[in-house]
Amino acid sequence: MDYNNIIENMTNQEEKLQHARERVQHPVDAALRNGEEIYFDVSKWLTDVELATRKLHEIKEEAGVRSSNAACLNLEHQHQLSREAKKIMENIAELLKNGNFDRVSYPPTSQEMVTLRNMDYVTLDSRMSIMKRIMKALRDANINKIGVWGSPGVGKSTLMKEIFKKAKEESLFHEVALANVTDNPDLSRIQGEIAEMLDLELDPNKSVIVRAGRLRARLEKEKEKKILVILDDIWKQLDLEEIGITPSERCKVLLTSRDRQILASEMVTEENNFKLDILGEQEAWKLFEKMAGDSIKDDHDLQNEAIKVAKACAGLPIALVTVSRALKNHKNLRIWKDALMQLTRPTPEHDTKIWSPVYSCIELSYKHLVGGEVKSLFLLCARQDYYISYQDLLRYGFGLCLFHGIDTLEEARNRLEYLVGNLQDSCLLLQSPHSSKVFYMHDLVREVATIIASKNHNMFVMRDDGGQKAWPDVEALNRCEALSIHGGEIHKLPNKMECPKLRFFHVDCKDSLNLKIPDIFFQGLDKLEVLSLKRMRLSSLFPLTNLQTLCLKGCVLGDIHGIGELKTLVILSLADSNISNLPREIGSLTCLRLLDLSDCWGLKVIPPNVLSSLVNLEELYMQRIIVQWEVEGPGNEGKNASLAELMKLSHLTTLEIDIPNANNLPKDLFTEKLERYEICIGVQSYYGNIMREVALSRVLKLKLNLSFQLDVGIKMLMKRTEYLYLDEANSSKSVLYEVDREDFQQLKHLHIQNNGNIKHIPELRTFTILEAFHILESGTSVVAFPILETFVLKNMISLVEIFQGNLPLESFKNLKVLKVDNCEKLIFIFSSSIARGLSLLEELNITRCNNMVAIFVKEEEDGIEDQGDMMLFGRLQTLVLRDLPKLVGFLSSKDSFMADCRETNSEGSHDLQLPLLHHDQVSFPSLQKLSMTGLPKIKYVWSCVERGGEAVAIRTLMFPQVYTLAFRNLPRLKRFCQGVYGDGSGWGKFLRVQIHMDLNQPLARGRTLMLSFPSLKTLQILEMDSLEIIFGKLEGQNGKEPQVLISPASGTEESGAATHFVSTGKLPLIYFKNLKVLEVENCQKLRFLFEKAVVLHNTTPRGGEPKTVFRCLEQLQVLEIIDCGVEEIVAVEKGGEAVAIRTLVFPQVTQLKFSDLPRLKWFCQGVYVTKWPMLKKMKIERCDEVEIFASEVLSFPSLKKLYISRMDKLEIIWQDQVAATSFPNIQELSIDFCHKLLHVFQSNLHATTTTLMQSLTRLNITYCSSLESIFGNMEGQNGYVPQLGVFPRLGVFGILLRILRLCRLWMLTHLWKEHSTRPCKLFHNLEYLDVSRCGKLKNIVPSSVSLHNLTGLEISSCHGLINLLTSSTAKTLVQLKRMTVFDCKRIIELVAMEDIGEANVAITFNKLRYLELRGLPNFTHFCSGPYSFGFPSLDEVIVRCCPEMKTFSHGVLSTPKLTAVYDDHNRSFSKPNLYWEDDLNTTTRCLWEESNQYDTRLLFRERVENSEEDEDHPSEDEDHSETTEEW
Repeated sequence: MDYNNIIENMTNQEEKLQHARERVQHPVDAALRNGEEIYFDVSKWLTDVELATRKLHEIKEEAGVRSSNAACLNLEHQHQLSREAKKIMENIAELLKNGNFDRVSYPPTSQEMVTLRNMDYVTLDSRMSIMKRIMKALRDANINKIGVWGSPGVGKSTLMKEIFKKAKEESLFHEVALANVTDNPDLSRIQGEIAEMLDLELDPNKSVIVRAGRLRARLEKEKEKKILVILDDIWKQLDLEEIGITPSERCKVLLTSRDRQILASEMVTEENNFKLDILGEQEAWKLFEKMAGDSIKDDHDLQNEAIKVAKACAGLPIALVTVSRALKNHKNLRIWKDALMQLTRPTPEHDTKIWSPVYSCIELSYKHLVGGEVKSLFLLCARQDYYISYQDLLRYGFGLCLFHGIDTLEEARNRLEYLVGNLQDSCLLLQSPHSSKVFYMHDLVREVATIIASKNHNMFVMRDDGGQKAWPDVEALNRCEALSIHGGEIHKLPNKMECPKLRFFHVDCKDSLNLKIPDIFFQGLDKLEVLSLKRMRLSSLFPLTNLQTLCLKGCVLGDIHGIGELKTLVILSLADSNISNLPREIGSLTCLRLLDLSDCWGLKVIPPNVLSSLVNLEELYMQRIIVQWEVEGPGNEGKNASLAELMKLSHLTTLEIDIPNANNLPKDLFTEKLERYEICIGVQSYYGNIMREVALSRVLKLKLNLSFQLDVGIKMLMKRTEYLYLDEANSSKSVLYEVDREDFQQLKHLHIQNNGNIKHIPELRTFTILEAFHILESGTSVVAFPILETFVLKNMISLVEIFQGNLPLESFKNLKVLKVDNCEKLIFIFSSSIARGLSLLEELNITRCNNMVAIFVKEEEDGIEDQGDMMLFGRLQTLVLRDLPKLVGFLSSKDSFMADCRETNSEGSHDLQLPLLHHDQVSFPSLQKLSMTGLPKIKYVWSCVERGGEAVAIRTLMFPQVYTLAFRNLPRLKRFCQGVYGDGSGWGKFLRVQIHMDLNQPLARGRTLMLSFPSLKTLQILEMDSLEIIFGKLEGQNGKEPQVLISPASGTEESGAATHFVSTGKLPLIYFKNLKVLEVENCQKLRFLFEKAVVLHNTTPRGGEPKTVFRCLEQLQVLEIIDCGVEEIVAVEKGGEAVAIRTLVFPQVTQLKFSDLPRLKWFCQGVYVTKWPMLKKMKIERCDEVEIFASEVLSFPSLKKLYISRMDKLEIIWQDQVAATSFPNIQELSIDFCHKLLHVFQSNLHATTTTLMQSLTRLNITYCSSLESIFGNMEGQNGYVPQLGVFPRLGVFGILLRILRLCRLWMLTHLWKEHSTRPCKLFHNLEYLDVSRCGKLKNIVPSSVSLHNLTGLEISSCHGLINLLTSSTAKTLVQLKRMTVFDCKRIIELVAMEDIGEANVAITFNKLRYLELRGLPNFTHFCSGPYSFGFPSLDEVIVRCCPEMKTFSHGVLSTPKLTAVYDDHNRSFSKPNLYWEDDLNTTTRCLWEESNQYDTRLLFRERVENSEEDEDHPSEDEDHSETTEEW
């Protein structure tokens, strides 16, 4: 009974336990659904319940089994089960007792809940770099505020999320809070976001001040905790204390903004204010490709279009992400093309899925610009060219009255500096890398600005690189206030600008000199304030009553005497124009404040008293003009002004002028009122690198003569100058003798050259060299060049030492560039004490110093043995040592120095083993370029050998930042490193290696040395006469990508010549995984680029041959091999078993050039297939053994430009067996000097030819003396000979040929033969045809040919032509705009009659504007038949040396626009003769009568007969520049 009761009670307890479990489990499940955490005791109770329930079930199961089997049931077993049941019931009772919980869960902390995840985040090197710098600053105990700024959409918020995540992962802070400030900051919301992440409850009903106090208390409560607060997207100055944040060592603040100045106002120091730049091209593509999905990876055309779209995003992450997501997985090429159009030519509505987010992001920055001035300047920048000149902004802005409350240009400059700074701080205007006074806009920012300007302010921009291309419509012109035209071609201007509200008009177009501006063009533009025309032809000036700024840069000007009527003119620029005489009327422009005459090379006359009349002139620019200034004095009044007139310009603050003759210089011409100047006396100004990169305000250049004396004015200029250039070739002593000791306090750049007398700089008469540079008075020291940044010495042939004596450490402390050239007596540059002070030196360039033994010399008290500290050049980026025949070391002690001098002077007595650089003496942590040329004493560049002779391991990187390494003419160099034992990681940053020598040994040797070039981007190998192979065996394994290896050397140290690029014996070999450019030149023993390929394991497809794919140099983009003994690019294996079919792939190569390879016969012999999927441009020239250019084993799917030149044995370009897909996209084909070539294409029936003609748009063929036709092998079935140009597989629109140039093809008899049943389609879309010096050519085209798309036709020196075109072909020239025919001695007429009985034939050349007939001795008329000819657009005709031409045509002739016939085509250089008598026929008759007065026909015929030698005996010694294509 007890047993049964126990089992029954156990069952009852189980039921109670299950009810208790349900009461707890339900709230637990609910809590978990709400994301809450479960208390530990609750979780443990549930686990114990689970265990107890499981045990109870086990007892019940055992009891049930035993009760069913009486044999198994006995008292002992009952007792045991009863005991276990009692124990489990006691356990259950305890669980029931403890199962009453008030709460089962609690909410987690915000730190545990918040995990910012960027699912699409792409790791990029530029972002990793700035993140490391930010994290380093966060770890610094002395930094409590950090700023990050950058352009809108550049990825600041994304970066903040990653930093939030990283700071938590690394446990750098106990708590991290992030709040988004936005452009409309709500302090309560910001406080709430921070408090929520810190689990702090803030009463929403309390004031901001009270909430700030609570937040501050929370942030400062636990002293041991570190907290990071991230405030993202700040638009205006933010009071952190008002929010409740007090930055400290334990509470750091990270701020982001689009405006650098906002962060500066938050007291973020410049060092801790990091700029986030846009992405480079490679990183942009990496991001775009990842976001766009897999659809673009396999489709070549789609990928090419995707690359264009990514480039159009211009590196801006928001654009890259938005566009790529919108196009993700789209495989329709048209959708991608439309996306590209939307990016490059966005609509004013900007409401597309692609453009709208980008526009809104940038527009918001514009709206937050404070003030109308800065917004107007932003829109003015958008109307400029890509690069925006500071000078243009000043001139245009002043003319538009953009600067409020400004009266003078000096005040306008100050305001412009402030406004430009605002735009730069807002990342809406960027600094050009080329000059500090040139800016540019990000492409997308410019597009947004252009839309804003046109939509909201009636300002329009026409560009050839996107955006609006056509003239605005009439309604838009009526409201237009500004119009800028950049690039492109405008063939015709409207007769009159109907823009009554126009204030700003700017034109800068291609070929704009041919544009004619009608006389009434500017009539009615009464509100025009700024007119800027570049490179245009202007016959006269129309009076514009409100014009403030007139800029006519590079214009061809006619009569501009009317300029005196522009009384309101304030700024006038005639820079680079063709004026020879400055109009005297300019003197009446008394309001003029700026006059720019620079680069007017033809300007010779400036009338007297014109300049002095400009009483309000503030800025005068007169550089690079050749005016002969008059010398001031009684009776010297001449036709030109004198420089003394400038003394009357009392407001002059800016002067740029060249004064070639110092004798014309009046005394005390220059005053202290000059704020900016570039004055060149005795020398003409030019723009050097420093002048371009740094906008210097004060420049003085002097080329002195024996009689020149410094007056007070010039001494004043020298005292204030920033750039001083002294050429003292004709001076007996240095001008430095005459200056005061403190005269160079503002000097930044000093250039001294051509002084043959100075032994030290300077040699002062009254005090020592030491006093010259450190003026010692009353115990004080004054540095003579305290801020000098550039120091150049050139052609100082007597200079022995730069300085004599010891100089204090402050000397040259700001020096960045030091260049010494052709100072043949100089033995060293500086002492080590001065060298140690060159902490800011960035470039050291020492060249052509024949006696230079060391660069720096240690004084005796600073000897190497006594002082072990390393000489650190922490910022040196460029080190160039060239043509220093006695140089033995970079740094030497006095004793070693003298010994080295003795050794270098004793030929052959010593074998110097000293390296140029030693690891424990000098360090170049920032060096990027190392160039050494002509150093015959150097055997090692770098050494890690201790003075005892033992080698030491490399513990630090030798040159961690070097990307360019150039060696040339180092005949004794054994190897780069001496005694190097390490991992070779010092080469890891190389981006460019240039070898110009024949190494006696490998670059480096070592027992455990492995050299790798993971960052190498450019490898140049030049003039290595013993090099046989560059890259070693290509190894493939089961389809895996092979390693590209440098081959082991076959040469030995004893042999004295390396036959392979680098030798490492049996060690691991060199990798070039990031190599982008490989250039090999003048290596005569080089036989192969790659040694024979070795297949470790072949994969054999079923029923096929074994195949292996080799992907060579994965990142290589440019491959050039020039003047080498190369026989094959890839060596082929000989003998053995059957060779596997191997495919060689160069996946990224875009440019390929083979030049001067006299042994090259083929790319690789055998059954190799070579693929170049990305190759776009190829040039092969002077490869004399090549007989067939392309066989069936080449694949160039992306090739667009192919140049073949000077291939003496080339007979076939494409074999008929070449797959049609090998060259599917060639657009441009140029062939020249291939004298055995008979045909360009083997057959017009083959698929390859058909494919080529579907893509080819430009064909140039020159100097092919055997070429008979463009197409060969015309014979078809049954002996039928199809005619040239017949393409049965192509429709009319399948042929894209647009441009055809044929020159010096002496055997060419026809372009194609006519066949009545199959008219030629080849030139159906031709736009330009140029045929020159094809002496056997009988006709240009047969009568069946239509040329209805032709716009340009040029025929010259084709003496086999009798006429040019038949009448039926002439009728099709409806698009022809320009026709030129010259030097064709047998041509009689241009248009030939086809049917004598043909009547009432009318031929109209609707668009022909230009016709030139020159050097045609037998030419009689345009057409001999009675046809009617109409030329409705013809406005320019040139006829010269056509002695038999009595009439133009015999039929009806109409030329309504023609008003003159010229006799010279070179009108830009000489004034032509104009002829016109009633009509063209009458004028032609008059020309014939005039020409008969001279024996011009005989003279011309003699000239033509002498030219026959050119046809019969062509010479290659002529100037062939006209046929040379730029590579």
